[in-house]
Amino acid sequence: MEAIISSLLNLLEELYVGATSKDTWVIDQKPGYGFSKTIEQIDAKQASTPTVEGGSTIAAHTEHLRWSIRVALEFFDGKMPTPDWAESWKIKQVSEEEWKKLQQDLLKAYQDLKAAIAERKDWSIEQFNQGVLALVPHAAYHLGAIKQLIIATDKN
Repeated sequence: MEAIISSLLNLLEELYVGATSKDTWVIDQKPGYGFSKTIEQIDAKQASTPTVEGGSTIAAHTEHLRWSIRVALEFFDGKMPTPDWAESWKIKQVSEEEWKKLQQDLLKAYQDLKAAIAERKDWSIEQFNQGVLALVPHAAYHLGAIKQLIIATDKN
């Protein structure tokens, strides 16, 4: 089980922080950016720009990920939250200050999640394990969506 947890933590690190070695499993080796580096490359205006009217923004995807990690952490604490999925998509536009804070909040949520996984002793509940494992494809999906939105909103 320790090897699986270690692999899970490495995959989450790759997705949220970036490549830490020459080998990558989910993201491109070059430039090897995970969320934190990818979203720090853009400004609030680009983060707030939908590609279609009413469509998702980079800021919305970023907030959704931050929110989903916080919900997962409630489960880690033994709570049974009733998350409001629509609430996680409420943020669409951000100021420069709000964008910087959202980036910091996502990174902090990821760091808290990583610590909670590393500290977890009881992995006997199948539903819990599936929820934790689902964090990897969920993050990969949103990182891919954000990278496509960056390409679509790049005005250079």
